[in-house]
Amino acid sequence: MTTMTDDRNRKEPKPLQQRLAASITLITFILMIAVAVTTVFFIAPEDKTPIDNFMMPLVALTAGYSFYQTQRGSYIRGVYVLLGTIIAAAMAYSIVVDNVGWQAAIGMLVIVTSITNGTLPDLTARRITTGAFAAAIGIVFTDLFLPGLMEFPVTISSIVVTGILGAIYAGLMLYRFQRYALRTKLIIAFAFLAFVSVGAAAIAISQTTLVQLSEKVQQQLFTTATLTSSSFSSELDKQVDLLRTLAGNRTLLAGLVKASLNAESDLETLKELDQEWMSVPAENNMDPLIRSVLENEISTELKEFQDAFPEHVEIFVTDQHGATVAATNRTSDYYQADEEWWIAAYNNGIGGVYISQPEFDESAETLSIQMAVPVFRFGTNEVTGILRTTVSLSAFEEAFKSGKFGETGRTEIYLPDGTEMEYSLQENGEYEIELEEAPADFRATLQENRTYYDTTHEGVQILAAVSPLNIVGDEEGSIAMRNLGWRIITMQDRQEALQIVSEATRNAQIVGLGSLVAAVLLAIFITQYLATPIAHLTRIAEEVTSGNLNVTAKVETEDEIGALAESFNRMTIQLRDSLTNLERRVAERTADLEIARQQSDRRASQLLAAGEISKIINSEQNLETLLALVARLVSERFGYYHTGIFLVDETRQYAVLKSANSEGGQVMLKRGHKLALGEGIVGHVARYGEPRIALDVGSDAVFFNNPDLPNTRSEMALPLNYLDTTIGVLDVQSEKPGAFTDDDTNTLRILADQIAIAIQNTRLFEQTQQTLDELQAVYRQNLQEGWKIFHREEGVVGYYQGLSGGRRLSETVNTLEIQQTLNRGETSVFHADGKTNEPSLVVPIKLRGQIIGVIQIKSPSRDRMWTSNEINLSEAVSERLSLALENARLLQESRRQAIMEQTISDITGKIGSSINLENVLQTAVEELGRTIPGSEVIIRIKDDNRE
Repeated sequence: MTTMTDDRNRKEPKPLQQRLAASITLITFILMIAVAVTTVFFIAPEDKTPIDNFMMPLVALTAGYSFYQTQRGSYIRGVYVLLGTIIAAAMAYSIVVDNVGWQAAIGMLVIVTSITNGTLPDLTARRITTGAFAAAIGIVFTDLFLPGLMEFPVTISSIVVTGILGAIYAGLMLYRFQRYALRTKLIIAFAFLAFVSVGAAAIAISQTTLVQLSEKVQQQLFTTATLTSSSFSSELDKQVDLLRTLAGNRTLLAGLVKASLNAESDLETLKELDQEWMSVPAENNMDPLIRSVLENEISTELKEFQDAFPEHVEIFVTDQHGATVAATNRTSDYYQADEEWWIAAYNNGIGGVYISQPEFDESAETLSIQMAVPVFRFGTNEVTGILRTTVSLSAFEEAFKSGKFGETGRTEIYLPDGTEMEYSLQENGEYEIELEEAPADFRATLQENRTYYDTTHEGVQILAAVSPLNIVGDEEGSIAMRNLGWRIITMQDRQEALQIVSEATRNAQIVGLGSLVAAVLLAIFITQYLATPIAHLTRIAEEVTSGNLNVTAKVETEDEIGALAESFNRMTIQLRDSLTNLERRVAERTADLEIARQQSDRRASQLLAAGEISKIINSEQNLETLLALVARLVSERFGYYHTGIFLVDETRQYAVLKSANSEGGQVMLKRGHKLALGEGIVGHVARYGEPRIALDVGSDAVFFNNPDLPNTRSEMALPLNYLDTTIGVLDVQSEKPGAFTDDDTNTLRILADQIAIAIQNTRLFEQTQQTLDELQAVYRQNLQEGWKIFHREEGVVGYYQGLSGGRRLSETVNTLEIQQTLNRGETSVFHADGKTNEPSLVVPIKLRGQIIGVIQIKSPSRDRMWTSNEINLSEAVSERLSLALENARLLQESRRQAIMEQTISDITGKIGSSINLENVLQTAVEELGRTIPGSEVIIRIKDDNRE
């Protein structure tokens, strides 16, 4: 029943609700656009959640779409889309971000309640409001008991934005409060009071506890950071002291003094030794130079020190020139004076302490730091060598361990280059020190140079305290440690650090939420009790409005409500009578429309088929193929079981069947079926050029008696007219009685005109093709005659070109290869295959398909293999040679003709200058004799009296 009501509300929206929906969705669109722009461009990243930049624009776009739907009349759909997006956005916030549950729930509930009660019917609005209330409770519970994907503190900007939106929509709700149903008013009032009281108490408790515990956690982090910093400083100082103690070892000093007596100070020699050192393979430690470093008194002392302090993974000492004197293991190079650590420790002969930043040492294959100190000669300040060690970061494990507390409390060291050292749990279950790129968000936060942070680290909310290295020891060591620029940061996940306040806040919120739910349920119960009679009558009215005219209102009282129920019953009786008549009229009109639609669809399908057939047949150039194609396509596209095409013969006495698709039609074709013009349907159409339809039903019924086509029940013949002349007939037959209508005739007449044009075009093409073939034959004959005359007059046989020179051929060369090429008309290639004495290439010289000569190319080498490039080149030359020869022949013939014309002109001029008959004859004889040397010229005048 309720579904029917809602469906009717969708189909027949009330004008007032539609106008309200347009206004509210437009207001929502403007507000959400303002919120989205403010959030994206004007609120700092630390004051908004990571999904604000996406969710706010999404809600704004949805509001715009809802306004668009409202303008089109689909206001229910637009409101549903908007409400669904707002509820989904609130749920997304509670799932993705912690600490925003109450804020999202209250904002969502106020906005949804305001929109639904202002745009939707009362029953639908109450149900959606109840659903929104349940969703709000679910959002709060999700925020309390399910950790979000990220933790984000409630910011002032978010509270301000939520407060402004809540106030605006609360104002809209109050503006229309007097128009709401009684039940809606009571529920809104109870819910508002419960939200205000419970929310105020929860916020006050949470904020007070949060401030107190935050101060305590901050102090704890400061203390831990300071202690951890001292641990790291002490460890660094310890390692420097150990290295200085080793530098004062008497064996080491004595060995350095001894080594300095034979030390090489020439830089070029030292570099050559360095190249020699690096050229020795890594696995070969028996080289004399390498053995001299790894096997001496000093190296033994260094190895004993390494055994006592294994965190020193590589120790070696150089002389005052930078040459390696002794080492615990083979170093990457021999000469060290160009290294940064050596220069810092030597310090222009004064000496200093060097401590490097952590890095991966390739020689030791471990994360480590490098330390270097000077070695002073006995009782002096003279630097006699440099002692360097590689200290594994494992030496700082205890310091890192001292900085771990709780589940997430840990200490990390941030280096000046943006990397961090951390003591993290590995997949094998053990902790290791790692050196990696620091998170970008935390690096940006550290640029503020504060000592305490409430921020994010790799997307996780943390509390962090920062402390520099607590410098201890002498001045040189302090300078080296201070130059490291390390910042010791102790951090803990905010959720763990504030776990106590979170639990206290959660408990307070659970109690408040329970109170809120109880208050709302009580409001619903009281409202239901008070408003049930009116609600019952309202539902009856809604069902009647939605179209259920069989419903009857119960008359339970004698007051105004009872009188209203009786009025409803009388009204439904009248509406049922009117609706019955209306439905009958609608059914009749629908049937008429369906028939018209089917006719229109059939007409459109036939026109489309006619267009496709026209496109296909216009590309065919063979008449016989064209006619067969037309017969088949017409039958396939239009569904006729027989299609025949008749053409009028040249005497215009008969219409001859030229093509048919059916089996009976094929039989008729084989026996040469034809009809005299005026005989039968086809003959009549062929004679008078007008279409004709024959049916076996109706007042003009025709009996079809064609043994070849026994199933024919309807027939239509259409003339194939071209330029007002009927050149044939398109005959289609159907197995259905009364199959053809006037629309079919009009459609097929269009197709018949196209078929006639295609037939005529094909005939013209065939005539043109025949004429072209005749012209080409005449041209080839003239070409052959021209070259025969040229050979006869010029006597040119050909030309020969060899390595020794060229000559004109006086006799015809007729080899087997040439004859084969002339017969085939194609290039002949003769390779050195054992069958040919001389590899040759014979290319015909073709001029427009006629061979006028050949090119024979021979190779002096018997093992010559002709390549495709050579063959292609020869054929290209042959092609161009044929054109050049033809041009030369034509030019020579033109010149000869010109000379002849000139000679005739000269002779004519001389003859014409004589006025005496004897002189004329004499001049003619002399000029002809001069023009044709060696000939005897006689001019004889015809005597008619002589026989």
